[in-house]
Amino acid sequence: MKSARSAASTACCAWSTGPEMLERIRERLSCEPRDAPGEADAAVLIAVTAEREPQIILTVRAAHMRSHPGEVAFPGGRRDAADRSLVETALRESREEIGLDPGCVEILAAGRQRTSRFGVRVYPFVGVVPADVRLSPNVAELEDVFRVPLAYFLQRENLRMERIVDAGREMDVAWYPWRERQVWGMTAVMLIDLLNTVFDFGVELRR
Repeated sequence: MKSARSAASTACCAWSTGPEMLERIRERLSCEPRDAPGEADAAVLIAVTAEREPQIILTVRAAHMRSHPGEVAFPGGRRDAADRSLVETALRESREEIGLDPGCVEILAAGRQRTSRFGVRVYPFVGVVPADVRLSPNVAELEDVFRVPLAYFLQRENLRMERIVDAGREMDVAWYPWRERQVWGMTAVMLIDLLNTVFDFGVELRR
């Protein structure tokens, strides 16, 4: 665990303004594929707001949901047979869950595919949305939709890490406390993947 923490202990590079952050995101993701380069079972949207202090849009799944009840997650879900692409899956699910108009989303790139502990292959898509975009959680699926400043995730002291043994193998568990909630699991992993790609965050998780 000490080595994982040491990788996250160095002070994060300073990205003082929103325009600098957004410019960096666009620059670093410009060479990445816009659609998923492979097959997957589901897709999520990592939505970044275009404002002076960019925010990441997150949801809280309803307590009655069969999978991941009460957990913080990106908007997204399973691919439907009618979806022509995984980008379409992410946008459709975001509209269904939080009322996000797909026309308001500028998709920049597909992120790194991750597989959940239940074997579900998920692609994240990074997109930029207007700062004043109107969102409303679908109460049939969600308890809440909220925003966290991107700068918060870039502050290394906010990242918590622990090395555990699961099914006989070591793995790193990472999470961010945010008020009364915790951003953890695959959501935290995908966030760290994005931070590594765009901001040279330098945190590698053993999975």
